[in-house]
Amino acid sequence: MLLLIAGIVLGGITIGLCTGTSDPGMLRSLTEGFPPTWPGGLASLAVGALFVIPLIWVIKSDSLDLVAFFLAWEAMIMCGYFFLGVTAWKLNGGLGPGILATAPLVVLINSVGFAILLGVMGFTYALLKRFRIGLADLRGSSHEGDVRLQWVLRLTGLLTILILVLPMGITGIIPMFVSDPSAGEIDPRLMVTESSSLRALYNLGYGLMPFITAGLALLCIRRARRFFGIDGILIVALMLAQLLSGNRFPLALAGITTLCLISMEWRIPRFLLAGSFALYMLFFTALGGLTGLLRWDRGLLSEGNPIVHSIEAAFTGNNLIDVRDASWVMSQWDFEPLHGITYLGGLTAFLPSGLFPQKKEWHLGLTAVRIVGWDDAKHPGLRITFFGESFINFGLAGVITLGTILGILFGVLLRAFHQASQDHPSSLNRNLRILILMEMTLHLSNTSNAFSFWALALFLLIQWLFVERHTGVPSHALHDSDRS
Repeated sequence: MLLLIAGIVLGGITIGLCTGTSDPGMLRSLTEGFPPTWPGGLASLAVGALFVIPLIWVIKSDSLDLVAFFLAWEAMIMCGYFFLGVTAWKLNGGLGPGILATAPLVVLINSVGFAILLGVMGFTYALLKRFRIGLADLRGSSHEGDVRLQWVLRLTGLLTILILVLPMGITGIIPMFVSDPSAGEIDPRLMVTESSSLRALYNLGYGLMPFITAGLALLCIRRARRFFGIDGILIVALMLAQLLSGNRFPLALAGITTLCLISMEWRIPRFLLAGSFALYMLFFTALGGLTGLLRWDRGLLSEGNPIVHSIEAAFTGNNLIDVRDASWVMSQWDFEPLHGITYLGGLTAFLPSGLFPQKKEWHLGLTAVRIVGWDDAKHPGLRITFFGESFINFGLAGVITLGTILGILFGVLLRAFHQASQDHPSSLNRNLRILILMEMTLHLSNTSNAFSFWALALFLLIQWLFVERHTGVPSHALHDSDRS
């Protein structure tokens, strides 16, 4: 698999250089002149496909998975295109016209990328199913592995709580209770991690928190009395520490991952699966808007319906603004390709800044901040949509290459997920590992989150050292006794 991915990368870059498709400037004409009418229809098509197609396979497979949630969330982000009439004018300096002029380009590259991703993913999944390529047998019984994993989750959970709380304890700043900054103020999330060592620790906890929380939650659901013991205390402490730190996404990811684990272990009626899928996306959207209002406009919550205000705030505030920010960055960009610099930043994300200072210069989010002329010491970074990074590095060739790679990886992992969900008894150890690999694959679309990629790779290593290595004989020898 790694050799195949490496070959696709080298081939895609080579073909792009030979054909000129690696030059982002070939699409620059889309940002000139009066905005066309086609982006609205293309954005609507992309939103519909990214929500409906995952919903169909969720219903058909009788299980929820992270790939479906990822794509549905990208549908919500693409909806941000239809709110540019509001969000484009929230930035000072008369930037609105440039953002509106560049938005068609952002819609196009993401629509092309997602079309390739979905097509390759479906082809890969069908190929694996056709040739009956699947998961290997478990080593030992699922119960044996899960007992060992339980202690790994408890110890790493306790460590994660400490490293999430440590920066707030040292600085005395709780980001959740600090208003969102303007362009000239330091983001509170940066204020608590100004030290390189504190930032590295916090990023480690940020990456691990969702999956440790979800694993503990599944163990508690298996035996409800655990909610009132050490496992329940760890879950509450993990969620509270993450909430106070000001970063909300890990909380949502923890909830999504828990739902996925539940659907792998117990059969859920299809109408409940579809309802859970849709309602969670709505809840996640409203939660993002609500926490945003709590930080910068609490008075609005006392006026009218707070749920409606929260959903509106998600689309018009600082949550679902990837399309706006990508359009803003590209409107200020000279269209000179970065030639993979931000991907090198992702590869070196685990190195300390003091040892490798170039890491900050190569960081995708901070590169975007510098392009728009803001101070990268006062802002944690800008998000430029799912395929934005591949485009600013390698143009349309980068978008096509990334879509192909992610399509293959998601197809393989989705096939593994659906097979693992048929196992009885279910193995939390293996199920959690598959979901972690899905999350790591997602980070290939945005190397700003590369530290979380390496944090999860470290957790997989811990799983292998303390769970996989100590299991017994292959599970097919124990299969009948386990089932009984």
